[in-house]
Amino acid sequence: MELDSLIGIIESSPVTNQETIDLRNQYTKQALFANPSDTTLLAFAQSTVDLATELRYWKGLLLGYERVALVYQYSFSNPYKALEYYHKALALTEKDKDLESMGWSIYGGIGTLYYEQEEYGKALEQFKKVLHNDKNLELTATANIANIFGSLNQLDSAIFYYNKALDLEQVTNNPTYKANLYSNLSLVYSQANQMDFALASAAMSIDLIEQYGIEFVRPTAYANASMAYLGNKDYDNAEQYANEALQLSEAQGNIFLQKSAWGTLADVYSAKGEFSKALEAYTKFSVLKDSLNNQNRRVEINRSLLEFEFEKERTIAQAEIDRQSTIKTASLLGGGGLLAASVFGFVLYKRRRDAVEQKKEAEFRALVADTELKALRAQMNPHFIFNALNSIGDYILKNNNETALEFLSKFAKLMRMVLENSENKSIPLEEDLKFLELYLQVETKRQPGKFSYHIQVDEGLDVENTLVPPLLLQPFIENSIWHGFRDKDGIGQIQITINENQDMLICSIEDNGRGIEHITNGNESKKSFGVSITENRLKILNKQKNKEGRLQVIDLGEQKGTRVEISLPLERLF
Repeated sequence: MELDSLIGIIESSPVTNQETIDLRNQYTKQALFANPSDTTLLAFAQSTVDLATELRYWKGLLLGYERVALVYQYSFSNPYKALEYYHKALALTEKDKDLESMGWSIYGGIGTLYYEQEEYGKALEQFKKVLHNDKNLELTATANIANIFGSLNQLDSAIFYYNKALDLEQVTNNPTYKANLYSNLSLVYSQANQMDFALASAAMSIDLIEQYGIEFVRPTAYANASMAYLGNKDYDNAEQYANEALQLSEAQGNIFLQKSAWGTLADVYSAKGEFSKALEAYTKFSVLKDSLNNQNRRVEINRSLLEFEFEKERTIAQAEIDRQSTIKTASLLGGGGLLAASVFGFVLYKRRRDAVEQKKEAEFRALVADTELKALRAQMNPHFIFNALNSIGDYILKNNNETALEFLSKFAKLMRMVLENSENKSIPLEEDLKFLELYLQVETKRQPGKFSYHIQVDEGLDVENTLVPPLLLQPFIENSIWHGFRDKDGIGQIQITINENQDMLICSIEDNGRGIEHITNGNESKKSFGVSITENRLKILNKQKNKEGRLQVIDLGEQKGTRVEISLPLERLF
């Protein structure tokens, strides 16, 4: 139904009933798709919520909450308020089992919100949940899973899921979905350097937008098309579409798309030799990127989750109070006085708690920044690099060119893995094991006959799907080689064991070296740089996951060695 006809029916209705509320919710969503920058929709959506509340029409109220969330999410770019209203909608599904099936679309909205905030693990969790529980939302879930894989740079998986979504029956009669899918497919093809496919997909998306007037998709499609043209070195079209995407996204207040457009323009101007414009565009891109990555945004979202849980408990408690209809008036008045006193006390407590929490959050953010910086510096000890290069030089001087080439190849691959992994907060365990294996191969090659090693991983552990902080174990292995085996008679041995215990990942490194007490000459207060950094990294993980990961360094005795045990909160890719 056309928007003008729809609003005409709503305004001409003599009474407000369930049908009217359904029409109002329908109008809000259609109007938002037609003009995402229309901030006047908020008042209309909120008045629908008020009307549905008055009528006690819970289905209409749930959809009303969802519409308010969508307006905050897209017209105001306010994820915090959007999440608040999504949770109000979910709270209704908890109260009324008849509404339970409608909750999956709300989870989908929350997944989209997490995706926009670059919380890809959380977003993937939401959409997997939707995909497994609601066949009617298969298209939405599949498309968004493709989006997430694209953002994670798992391009083959992203292309697979986009094409899977395009093959679904629901897409045939839904040009909006089709335009959006082709637009996103264009972006992934660009990232995969399949530029012919990227341009073809972008053209199909824009044709659908023009044919059906799909304004909701236009800014994203233009931004992705500009990247496809950039990859094909068609700089004029790339600049045109990037500028149009920028204009539309600024009108919407969409920071994510603005960042993308400025990034493309920086590359376009650089390719054209317009370096002053390129610098200006890159500066704006960097500012927007920093804004999107601001840790405060994620802290606020997590706080909203906690507030939702508190509100849920309060609602349950209130429902229990409502059932006590036989309580005498005097008791009610006394209870009311007690409640007022409790509320007053809670307000004072909350203010004090908020001040403490703000201080804790500031300290935690400082710890994150400091730890990440130190970890980056310590990820590969400079003396290892220096000694490895000296070993390569020795092989060359001895005319052992074949061994030198083999050593150099492994060393170069090791350095590349360090640089790639340093950019990520977590990586699949499989990748970290590959790094450790290569690192140990290089060390055994450089110090033949000094030590042997064995890596044992629990057979039931899914190493591809389990995430770990990168390079967490390497400093302790290096300590075993350089300190544990120093002046040791005989061959050293390193045993690395990784297994899963309930919701924790247990990593153990044991050597038969001199023992930690004898390395430090009995100075128990001395703590290695690697140990200190690892403890801080675990503090961060514990704070983020609400778990109790820990580090233990156990002295097995002189000439018996040292065992390091690290327990990590178990994290899955999906």
